[in-house]
Amino acid sequence: MTSTSRPGARIDLEGALNLRDLGGWPTDDGRRVRFGHMYRSDRLSDLTPADHSLLSGLGSQNEGIQTVIDLRYEREVAEHPSSLWPTVTNHLEIPMAGDLANQKSFMDRAFEGEFDGISDADVGESYVEMLQRHGADFARVVGETTTGGPALFHCTAGKDRTGLTAMLILSTLGVGDDDIVSDFGLSNEYRAEVRMAQLAPVFAEKGLDVEAFRPALSAPLPAMRHAQAFIAREFGSAERFLLDNGTTAEAIDTMRVELLEDQ
Repeated sequence: MTSTSRPGARIDLEGALNLRDLGGWPTDDGRRVRFGHMYRSDRLSDLTPADHSLLSGLGSQNEGIQTVIDLRYEREVAEHPSSLWPTVTNHLEIPMAGDLANQKSFMDRAFEGEFDGISDADVGESYVEMLQRHGADFARVVGETTTGGPALFHCTAGKDRTGLTAMLILSTLGVGDDDIVSDFGLSNEYRAEVRMAQLAPVFAEKGLDVEAFRPALSAPLPAMRHAQAFIAREFGSAERFLLDNGTTAEAIDTMRVELLEDQ
């Protein structure tokens, strides 16, 4: 089973809200990202047998997703361990800790009165800090996704750490900034509104308005723009960022061969 619909289309699962194929986005040189090779998702802890069956049939040859890269930090993994399916032969944990990406820790701090709201600019700065702190980890993710077979990377919500990873990959492949921001923003449609509704009464019990924290619980487009501007200003390109942090030129060449096709 391959994903051959519009770019960014959600793949419906019972136990996750934000699974999608990176394929379909056009590139600046007139090609497009190939479907069936690279996937992004939120956490995989609540997958059902039906989900396992679907994930075992994804891929360009229906071979199933084989590499899963978990970007969550240790506390998140321990509380919600992934439920993996039979085709996974390579499961890696590459934890990235970001103050706003680690939502439970962030909410604990909010409930303790450390702050009474979050802005788009706060999220944008947290993205820059994550890129600065975890450059080698982002570079390693790219290298690991080119070791063969369909690959998936994910965090908890599938929007912050996962969104930055997708931005670096898509930009290196030649996808334009606007399309990358569009891909990022789909997390609002697929997951954020559901989570906001779930969390509203929890925040209300603490005397807080969940809307004041929307930027941290959603995918604010200005935050991704801020991260893109940082990459352009400090490195010139996402490819240069990855190379400077340890991705090999061979891995990037392999990724382009595997993931790009003529339209």
